[in-house]
Amino acid sequence: MVLCVDRGRRKLLEKGIALDFDEVVRRVEALDRSQVSVGTIGEAFGYDIRALKVGKRTEGKREILMTGGVHGDEPAGVEAVLSFLEGPVEAYLDAYCFSVIPCVNPSGLELGTRANKAGQDINRAMSDDSVTESVLLRRYTKGRHYAVFFDHHEDYEATGFYMYEAEREDRLIGARIVEAIKEFGPIDGDDNTDQGLDMPISEGLFGINPKWGKQGWSAYAYYENSNHVVLCETPSTAWPLEQRVRAHRVAQTMTLDHYLK
Repeated sequence: MVLCVDRGRRKLLEKGIALDFDEVVRRVEALDRSQVSVGTIGEAFGYDIRALKVGKRTEGKREILMTGGVHGDEPAGVEAVLSFLEGPVEAYLDAYCFSVIPCVNPSGLELGTRANKAGQDINRAMSDDSVTESVLLRRYTKGRHYAVFFDHHEDYEATGFYMYEAEREDRLIGARIVEAIKEFGPIDGDDNTDQGLDMPISEGLFGINPKWGKQGWSAYAYYENSNHVVLCETPSTAWPLEQRVRAHRVAQTMTLDHYLK
């Protein structure tokens, strides 16, 4: 198994990615503890999945859920979450409190694989009790309500950015996010999405499809816990890491700023 980890790590390094779970833990532990409390949602394959509470819960604040790394070979989302916590989050703590899981799938990140160490795709098995990470996510979010849920993903087949969005009253901001990202990268077309599953809304923007049921993490969180879901997909092979992280960060800040207005 060590050989597999080394091969996975080499594959990530060839893409210019130096992020592993030790680095995630180091950066989480270095955050300002006056505003951040660090715990775990539980253990999977020997890794403690870190969960953070950022900011104080007070009346009138919206609670935000933010996750990255559901798929282990999609590191830009993990990096986007960590870099948000390392500075920009401070500008939002008067209006929001945050629940954050920077890396849902540590074993997949270490292996450089979409699935976890058992070969399970967490994002296709949210209702499956045999998938440890899925059980832990459901337990962590049970009984909670989030104003916005950010789920950060990547697509190795995509040539540009695209995203999914759902909001209870259809007050979507995805079209504006897409226009902002056009300034530094192309947008993926309808032909690059899964036929029969996605619901096109506008260029690069798709709806959370009820056909996903509660198997996908974003769909589960929307139907169970969240008023608004923003799921971004960046092209993991077509764009360098810095550009992909920038796209995720644009979506984060535009959505949060939208609610401040």
